[in-house]
Amino acid sequence: MFNRLAEDYAVRPGYPAPLADRLAALAGGPGARVADLGAGTGHLARALAARGLRVAAVEPARAMLDALADAPASAGPAVEPVHAAAEQTGLAAGAFALVVIADALHWIDPDRGAREAARLLAPGGVLAVVTPRLADTPFLRALGERIARANFKARPRPPPVGLFFSVAGLPAPAVEPFEDEVRLEPDALDAVLRSLSYVGPALGPAALEALLADARVLARGHGGAAWRREIALAWARDPRSP
Repeated sequence: MFNRLAEDYAVRPGYPAPLADRLAALAGGPGARVADLGAGTGHLARALAARGLRVAAVEPARAMLDALADAPASAGPAVEPVHAAAEQTGLAAGAFALVVIADALHWIDPDRGAREAARLLAPGGVLAVVTPRLADTPFLRALGERIARANFKARPRPPPVGLFFSVAGLPAPAVEPFEDEVRLEPDALDAVLRSLSYVGPALGPAALEALLADARVLARGHGGAAWRREIALAWARDPRSP
């Protein structure tokens, strides 16, 4: 599924600069090694690399990694693509100051993934989980209702953040809020919607085209497609002394 969605995933909005700055600070600043598990097309990996971190972008979908590698130089410094699952990365144990999972925890086995994250962490390193959700705005509320009519399973449960940290053997995480808003042009709105697992891959061609057309109408009726996200950063530091 994800290989088919790579082109649309690449159009998704990136992460706000304050979040990337905070993650870079938690990692220890320029030169620190980071493992980005479920990196997708590299939105966060490139942002962290641009701040001087050495990032291994772990992603099981080859087309996603290809999109990351094909990003123009203007998209930021190169990162190390790693074709592997988050549950079994093949990376060196204890080598990373920061292990981060951004908008991917719901695709990772919480037991195996947490144990792998803990294995990768250097003593004193930080595990971080980034969980975005769409804000409750008039446009996004109306869009969510339209999506739910097309797919009644379109309200996924929140990922098991607390369980993940517990299995990793870390303290209960601190949680910090961030916000982001991007105005999407019609073609970008189409691509972002197609990239959602409960929209693009879940709907037949006719139902998908009807939903995309309705989404454009809703956007016009609300003065544009303002894609506003509320982003939670949960993090905890490995208690072992570095």
